[in-house]
Amino acid sequence: MSPPAPAPYTRPVFEGDISPAVQDEIASFSKVVMEKGAFARSTGSSLVLTEVGVFQREKDGKAHARITYQTTVHEEMLNITGNMHGGCAVYMIDICSSMALAVLGMATGKPWNFVSQAINTTFHAPVPLGAKIELVNTTVSFGSRTVSAITEIWDVTNSRLCVTGVHNKMKPSDPKPPQAKL
Repeated sequence: MSPPAPAPYTRPVFEGDISPAVQDEIASFSKVVMEKGAFARSTGSSLVLTEVGVFQREKDGKAHARITYQTTVHEEMLNITGNMHGGCAVYMIDICSSMALAVLGMATGKPWNFVSQAINTTFHAPVPLGAKIELVNTTVSFGSRTVSAITEIWDVTNSRLCVTGVHNKMKPSDPKPPQAKL
């Protein structure tokens, strides 16, 4: 199974209070993130954004975002045993959970330029070649200095949860002003 061509664009389903302008910004930014750069391009460009939602968490009333991507496991995603490579899973957790955090920032007008601190990953079951997978990404916290999101990778073909990941990010340091050299 060869790497797929970039997924054709289909507009995701938007839920919650997201203005049309922000919806366009989210869809455009997702496309750029998934297709930019040479690293893992065949994987990133195969991800299809299917759902975007912003909601109030019942326990504390804070705004949160949930986004879903789908793809089919192809040959370039595999390890030597013929299942999705753990590094591939972590790559998808990184970019998809980052998108969930960006969506929340865009929808609430808050800054959303963060850098990764840690991605903690648990592998529950292998994902074979040809399996359709769904990545469900939900924000957990969104503070002024640190943010986090959780990702679940589901094997839709075989109806099982395969990977979970928690991604913690932080605000990057401000650049230091240049020092005069004497």
